[in-house]
Amino acid sequence: MKIAIIVNDMGAINLDAEEIKKHKLVQEQQEMVEMHNGCICCTLRGDLLRTVKELALEEKYDYLVIESTGISEPLPVAQTFVMDTNEDGEGDPGGEEDNTTSDFQPLSKYATMDTLVTVVDAFNFASILGCVEKEADREKYFGSDDVEDTEESEESVVQLLIDQLEFANIILLNKTDLLRGGEKPIKSQIQSIESVLRKLNPKATVIVPELPKFEKFDTNRVLNTGLFDMEEAQQSAGWIAELEKPHHTPETEEYGINSFVFRNNDRPFHPVRLARIFQNFGTALVKEISGAKAGTEVDAKDIFARVIRCKGELWLSNADCCPIDVHSVGRQLVLEPAGRPWMAKVIAEHPNGDAQSESHNEDDCEAWDAVDLSAEVLKDLKGSEQWDDRFGDRRSELVFIGIALDKQRILAELEDALLTIEECNVAETNRKKAWAEDVQDLFFDGMPLWNLSDILGVEEEDACAISAEE
Repeated sequence: MKIAIIVNDMGAINLDAEEIKKHKLVQEQQEMVEMHNGCICCTLRGDLLRTVKELALEEKYDYLVIESTGISEPLPVAQTFVMDTNEDGEGDPGGEEDNTTSDFQPLSKYATMDTLVTVVDAFNFASILGCVEKEADREKYFGSDDVEDTEESEESVVQLLIDQLEFANIILLNKTDLLRGGEKPIKSQIQSIESVLRKLNPKATVIVPELPKFEKFDTNRVLNTGLFDMEEAQQSAGWIAELEKPHHTPETEEYGINSFVFRNNDRPFHPVRLARIFQNFGTALVKEISGAKAGTEVDAKDIFARVIRCKGELWLSNADCCPIDVHSVGRQLVLEPAGRPWMAKVIAEHPNGDAQSESHNEDDCEAWDAVDLSAEVLKDLKGSEQWDDRFGDRRSELVFIGIALDKQRILAELEDALLTIEECNVAETNRKKAWAEDVQDLFFDGMPLWNLSDILGVEEEDACAISAEE
């Protein structure tokens, strides 16, 4: 089988003549482009599109391997293979259906995405999860060229690691030969890492090569697998699988890795009480995975110290108009207002949005259309478990994945951080004062999140990022 290789790097690539003779090596530069999802992302798209097409038309090669830079986000790279492209490599991100006057052609006409492989550095895995990131960490794991040359350097090391793990079909565990025994034997360290990887991405195949540096590795294990499926890949993350379970049932906790879901739709969180317990995420991960001594001992009150991944949405008492999106990776926790409102809030402020009703009005109908709300959608929503007679679709739903998590204690602490029943029973006319105006906002510094108009124009900088102190 003849294989072509595309190597992408932010800086210069230095390869000796012998390596170039052995391979069809195509060196491409990176550019900033707008992807289908509307985000400006640092990707391989421009020259990559043209090069893949050219290689396919040569009809000399059976397979193409693309090695992207370590800072690449996997989703935009995969999207490249389902985009439209023309001769100059520019696609049609707007998705216009009428392309009769253009020569846009899908790249899938020339190549099919077969497998997405993520290579994990076993030696540094625990350290990446457990670090509070500094510029030195970025240079250590990304490389100095990548850090200096890209404008897309806001993505943290640990977030990129999780993104690349959650989207992979195959995960290769590399550098296991560099692990050293200590409090935890090497075999046990490898097993712990494997268990974490399988929990983060249950659908991926985890492979641990028998010999260092992939010596005598059977490449058929990663080539021509036919494993990649875009729709399935976008749903492959462990936290999604956990949320899809109606109720989590006890399972065998291999090597201490466990997960569970917190759900509540009858009371919102009190911002001050939640802020008191939402501390020190991931501070014990280095010790738990590798057995190395952590920088500080884990305090008994740090219930989230062994959390690897947390994701979901919160209902905060002072945020009546929208959910608060939550995600944590390692020691980094981010809370930000969602870009969508609660449907119950839309109905409360625009009750006459049903265009089929005699009492409808134009403004309310426009508000319903803006969030794809209709009488039929509302009927289905009210008939589901997501709807509460008092508070509508407002709810909290959080997935936790970690090592030896004290499930019962975490659930109890989260319950205690909710408004009390007495606080919830305040008259609806007094809720804004009791739930928001009289409550200290420790997450968003008093940013109003009560009316629908409050979330118009909310930007990413309004997110609250929390990192555990070293």
